[in-house]
Amino acid sequence: MVELSWYGDRQVSVPLGGDFHSRRLTVRASQVGAVAPARRGRYGFGDRLDLALRLLADPAFDAVVTGESRFEELPSVLPRLADGSLPALCHRVAYP
Repeated sequence: MVELSWYGDRQVSVPLGGDFHSRRLTVRASQVGAVAPARRGRYGFGDRLDLALRLLADPAFDAVVTGESRFEELPSVLPRLADGSLPALCHRVAYP
């Protein structure tokens, strides 16, 4: 899952019991924006973006994608996703 934190204004919790424990699921995160110089390490922006895109190319993610919107539509789409009037499990954002 990719969380659009620049649009979010609430803290998000992830329940790590249940399936995460019994099915040994994992959570992967990738910071594709700016990272503090002290934390940049050996991976640059391109490396992190490449990893995120490779992980998202896995066909398993197609099963959870329930809709798609263009980036320009987000100001009108995100409030509907947040209030549930546009139901979605995972909504994909298409960039130009």
